Amino acid sequence: MSTHLTAQELRRKWKAANAEPVDGSRRLDAYRELAECCPAFVPNLLSLSRTSLLGREQAPEPAARVDEAERALRTAVDVSAGAPEPLIELGRFLAMARTSPVDAEAAFASAASAALSLLEEAWAGWIHALGQQDKLDAALEVADQARRILPDSAAISRAVDEAQRRASR
Repeated sequence: MSTHLTAQELRRKWKAANAEPVDGSRRLDAYRELAECCPAFVPNLLSLSRTSLLGREQAPEPAARVDEAERALRTAVDVSAGAPEPLIELGRFLAMARTSPVDAEAAFASAASAALSLLEEAWAGWIHALGQQDKLDAALEVADQARRILPDSAAISRAVDEAQRRASR
């Protein structure tokens, strides 16, 4: 039966890997070891991908390092359920390492869509939290900012309506 690392252990091992020297293989090996131990730890997968690409020209098999970077990125995108950061990293990789602007465009478009949805949720939550504190003016300022980017957002409109109802009590 396998045991899983705790969140604290994952962060500790990842920070230790980050502290390894970039030159040589110790940092890359540490990221690889952590990826084997926990293949769903996205920060490590992103670090593994970046580090795989560093110094690839001097590696015995440069193409294998590029393939490793891509596998790590695609796994990060998959396990993060399409979160923006791994998609952005994948887009950069596809544009630069694979010189595939069509595939990069798709990754960046997905990242932008995911980021916009996340931003909408954050703004609506922020407006709601301000409304709960009876900070209507601040909530309306945030709403103005949010509506410049997302003028038709139902979530932001609902949060504003709730803040205004609360203030009118």
